[in-house]
Amino acid sequence: VSRDYFEEVHGLTGSARVAKTLKSWDDAALADPAELQRLSHVMLVELLAYQFASPVRWIETQDQLFKEYGIERFIEFGPSPTLCGMAQRTLKFKYEAYDDAIAHRRSTLCISKNEKELYYSYDPEPETEEAGEASSPAAAAAVAAPVAAAAPAAPVAAPAAGGAGAPIDDAPIKAVDIIHTIVCQKLKKSLDEVPLSKSVKELVGGKSTMQNEILGDLQKEFGNDVPEKSEETPLSELAESMTSFSGALGKHSSGQVARLISSKMPGGFSQSTARSYLQSSYGLGPQRQDGLLLLGLTAEPAARLGGEADAKAWLDTLAQTYAKKAGISYAAAGGAAGGAAGGAAVAVVNSEAFDKAQREQHRMV
Repeated sequence: VSRDYFEEVHGLTGSARVAKTLKSWDDAALADPAELQRLSHVMLVELLAYQFASPVRWIETQDQLFKEYGIERFIEFGPSPTLCGMAQRTLKFKYEAYDDAIAHRRSTLCISKNEKELYYSYDPEPETEEAGEASSPAAAAAVAAPVAAAAPAAPVAAPAAGGAGAPIDDAPIKAVDIIHTIVCQKLKKSLDEVPLSKSVKELVGGKSTMQNEILGDLQKEFGNDVPEKSEETPLSELAESMTSFSGALGKHSSGQVARLISSKMPGGFSQSTARSYLQSSYGLGPQRQDGLLLLGLTAEPAARLGGEADAKAWLDTLAQTYAKKAGISYAAAGGAAGGAAGGAAVAVVNSEAFDKAQREQHRMV
């Protein structure tokens, strides 16, 4: 407690009570404990009153964090993600366009919701015997029976392990696939659970915040193609209105694919690594790779994968899902020249076993 400190507080707060105290200030009185306690009480009350009456200045605080310091991870320690929610809105409406332009990625994390991510304490997924038992009959069937014998079930063919995939004609993504994926991802549902005949408004069940988030993602992806009242239009019809769609991933979907690779794949397993694997193993061109990785947004691993083998296994599962959805089949390179000449085995996955494995994956995710 000193006169200088009282003058500094008065200059900041303009408190009439502090001004009155300064007028009758007596340094000799500070030797009296009772006077010292009285002055401390005055100071405490005036500072608290100034704090309660002053604005929080949270917008300025966020500008300091996001603009001046350029932080990439905003972490909140508290019982609920209150500040995270406000920070997300600020990033979306004030910094998102600039961040996208320079490929600057930010994340907001809260200890109450993202404890494992903050402490990097991911639980390894236990290997189940059921998965092995499900795959062995399919492998046995592939060895015992020729390819033609599996035709009744419309199986999905895959290149033999370790072999190169024959090139497949490239095909652009459809707007309906991107719209379907954006909605499914936001609703945390699989593609099968979200009918294209329903509108965004019907699917969100009255959750206006979620509806606005979906519409914002669509606007970011398709720009001015998104029509008015799009939330009331069935998804299949909404896709038809995207007349300027180029057949490639847009700003939102490409950002989500980048996020998926960086957050769920093991260290060193980049997007180019994944694309190279899909090209060499399944013969998929760049556009079909986009379609497969887009599909992966609805089947994200629950935690970061442990190694390259796990990442490739995840891509293998996605490749089978994509083949079934796109109506294509995979073959080993050279296999098309004739079975007798090439001798390259083509593995055929039993469709029932594949569907069972896919449902199990969706359940775990």
